[in-house]
Amino acid sequence: MRKSIRRILSSLQLRLVLLLLRPVRMLVKSGARLATDEGSTDAGLAHRNDELGQLTGAFDQMTQALKDRQVERHAANHALRNSEMRYRGLFETAQDGILILNAETGQIDDVNPFLTDLLGYTREQLLGNKLWEIGPFKDTPAFKPAFRELQREAYVRYEDLPLETSAGKSINVEFVSNVYQVNGGKVIQCNIRNITEHKQAEATRKESSRKLQVLSRRLVEAQETERRHLARELHDELGQTLTVAQLNLQALLPSTGPGELPRLKESLQAVERVLEQVHDLALNLRPSMLDDLGLEPALVWLTRRQAELAGLKGEVQTDALEQRLDTVIETECFRIAQEALTNVARHARAKTVTVELRQEEGQLHLRVRDDGIGFNVAAIREKAVRGASLGLLSMEERAALAGGQLELKSLPGRGSEVHAWFPLLWQTPPSEFEAQ
Repeated sequence: MRKSIRRILSSLQLRLVLLLLRPVRMLVKSGARLATDEGSTDAGLAHRNDELGQLTGAFDQMTQALKDRQVERHAANHALRNSEMRYRGLFETAQDGILILNAETGQIDDVNPFLTDLLGYTREQLLGNKLWEIGPFKDTPAFKPAFRELQREAYVRYEDLPLETSAGKSINVEFVSNVYQVNGGKVIQCNIRNITEHKQAEATRKESSRKLQVLSRRLVEAQETERRHLARELHDELGQTLTVAQLNLQALLPSTGPGELPRLKESLQAVERVLEQVHDLALNLRPSMLDDLGLEPALVWLTRRQAELAGLKGEVQTDALEQRLDTVIETECFRIAQEALTNVARHARAKTVTVELRQEEGQLHLRVRDDGIGFNVAAIREKAVRGASLGLLSMEERAALAGGQLELKSLPGRGSEVHAWFPLLWQTPPSEFEAQ
């Protein structure tokens, strides 16, 4: 009897153990599938209300979460591989040279084909070397300090760095370096752009501009010399001849009969008008005051004369200059003031015009201001570009010719200002030989 009971209990214990081991084995198999990422990770057990069912449900939730994370990781890895492929494609085909350096040592870890072609070195000759150890950068003593600065500031830029290729050819490059975080570490990317042709073109442009400026300066000097000559011819030759004619007509007045007297007086008045016009022409061509006394007295005379002719109140404010200015600066400054005052008289409907000549921070500044009706600067500039108004372009060209600049300020109803500034250059005093 006792043996039968024992056998029954043993059988029940065996069944109970088998009942417990089955779900555990299934959980183990499911975990193994999860580890190998094969098939379904569901345990395949019913979620009963007992403790084993709760364990099974928790396991299934955990395995599903892990599976979701695996899916996300696979997607991220796929995106990363695509990104790396795109970067590598850009790296290999870039039309600028690219160096990848170790941020700690400065050792070259990667280099793109454009740079090897530019410098004439093979990839194998560059990789593994420090930047300042390779040919093109070897004779640049600033690179070691620049590398330390790059480590500290994470950015270094050279706008124009001269280098020499393996063939001994001199080139100029723009060199820009940045520090980046990659996979928890730091790398340095150096972008190297060949600016040799650009620099040569810029040098050619500057030389052409210099030659053009010299030619324009000589043209203006020749023009002003011709103006001076014409002004003197008008004043000395034609003016004197008209003065003689005026005196002769005046001498005939006492002996002229009543019938001829009106015609004689009319002729005398005509000669006087022509004499005044010749005088005005001579002054407009080249006032002798500008040559004899300099810019300040000439501006005072010009402002008062133009204001009187236009019925305006003219004011002049000038700083005392140490000596005579460079001839071209004197001439162009005077001509800009002359053009600006003429425009005020013709168009501004102003009551007051002010001319200022100041020395500010090593420059000569001319300002011509009025309280007139003003104008739209953009519209005037557009007309000037179309060739409908040459006054503005003429003033800008004159300022540029003297090495300066010009700015026009105005608003409708708020008056206007012409502001020109020039380098403060003085006339070279004549030598003793020239003075004699």
